[in-house]
Amino acid sequence: IQNIPAIPSFIKDGKVLDIGCGDGDTLVLLKNLGWDPYGFDIDSRSVEIARERGIHARLGTYKELSEYPDHYFDAIRLYHVIEHIDDPSLCLSLIHKKLKKKGELLIGTPNVESVIAGLFKQYWYNLDTPRHLFLFSPQTLGKLLNKNNFILKKVEFCSVGGIPGSLQYVIGDLLKRKINLIKIPIVLLFYPVEWFLNKLRIGDIFVMRASAKSN
Repeated sequence: IQNIPAIPSFIKDGKVLDIGCGDGDTLVLLKNLGWDPYGFDIDSRSVEIARERGIHARLGTYKELSEYPDHYFDAIRLYHVIEHIDDPSLCLSLIHKKLKKKGELLIGTPNVESVIAGLFKQYWYNLDTPRHLFLFSPQTLGKLLNKNNFILKKVEFCSVGGIPGSLQYVIGDLLKRKINLIKIPIVLLFYPVEWFLNKLRIGDIFVMRASAKSN
């Protein structure tokens, strides 16, 4: 569990919501630790699988948060989700209403000001247009959190795969054909560089840990 990003601080029997939960892999781990797991996803098959694994999963987006009582969740997680959302500010506002007082929010998203983004520019792996509607830096996301009544607690960097992913676009463009470099041996080859960038706090992916201010 230590190697999985954006894991909430443990609360026994706490209610945790994973927006964009997929098949529920992370929620199953949290359930085994003692959490009461909830999730949303836009893929009906993923929701079905998550339910079979004992997750309170439902089909939908962050807008389904309105179906829950205010101050219902102890922790809410969005990992590689906020960049896909049509209105990140509205999403954070809804999350604030549904988190308990001082409840924890965890957001993982690409860093538009990373060294890798600056180096590869339009070939940057995590640019991912048109699926990514918004791109953030720790500074811009921090301001958005503050605007929506969150207190920033910690910023962590957990990049992996950004360099080979970007290189495959450069090489593919040169060769005029699709190249796949996201393979474990290649990713591991570049991981020491990405680990070093993470330590310098200029990595490709960052996770923000915040708590909800009192209303």
